[in-house]
Amino acid sequence: MRPATDVHLHFNPVKGVGYKVFDRFARAGGTGFVSPVLTLRSYRIKGFSREDFERAFRMHLEGVRFGAWEHALRGYASLGWHPAEVVKAYEKLGPDGVMETVETVCSLIEEFASEYDEVVAIGEVGHPHFRVAPEIKKLCHRVFVRFLELAKDLDMPVIYHGPAASKKHYMRLKEYLERARFDPERFVRHRASPDVRLARSIGVWPSVPASRSDVREAAESGCDEFMLESDFLDDPRRPNAALPVRAVPKAARILRMVDPDLVHKVMVENPERVFGVEFEPVL
Repeated sequence: MRPATDVHLHFNPVKGVGYKVFDRFARAGGTGFVSPVLTLRSYRIKGFSREDFERAFRMHLEGVRFGAWEHALRGYASLGWHPAEVVKAYEKLGPDGVMETVETVCSLIEEFASEYDEVVAIGEVGHPHFRVAPEIKKLCHRVFVRFLELAKDLDMPVIYHGPAASKKHYMRLKEYLERARFDPERFVRHRASPDVRLARSIGVWPSVPASRSDVREAAESGCDEFMLESDFLDDPRRPNAALPVRAVPKAARILRMVDPDLVHKVMVENPERVFGVEFEPVL
């Protein structure tokens, strides 16, 4: 079986097709995935209490488990607090409330990581991809650094969400990670540019959107240290906001045409190296 691992695959059992995502993924040729939890608002959860996050996390983990077992997939989860929602929380809770909330989230992630073997990463966390006031930007960075501390404590990688992946951005990331003394080999840049050498030059792992053009550019870069993602959103109101669920399985065919050895490297070896779990297809 040809491996096809999507390291950023969403599903939404409240607003989307939910567990059917995994059936569609498996039918398209998918063999493994990492699924970051969505924002609370994506599940129609309006508060920021411990109970609210616990409800979202448990819903997410139950779905990941179902997808892995029902469809014989290597399925894993990532838990965090999306930076866009941190901005929303600031408007409602203020800076002190946000920092209290992030401690609650960190505590819950620790509990879920001990309860579920499927929890393999912290994320997606990071910085807003849109402009915010300077004080909010600083607050989001404090939250981000707290998640880096948690990831170090739990010995887990981080899946990072942030602004466009330019050269200037990567240099800034390098500075952030050095200050936090965080190993860049445990850092995944979500929606990385296909210029994968740029990310690897500072040690972080690029997770490249699996569009045909980006896959081919990454594959022909001469660097085989990257992973692929669909960032499928499972939101019927935004059908074209990201790639379809079949994107990564289709990308495996492109990799094979460029270099057959790339398929196993990108779809199995690299994700195993980063996340520390098995991605060899279930037989």
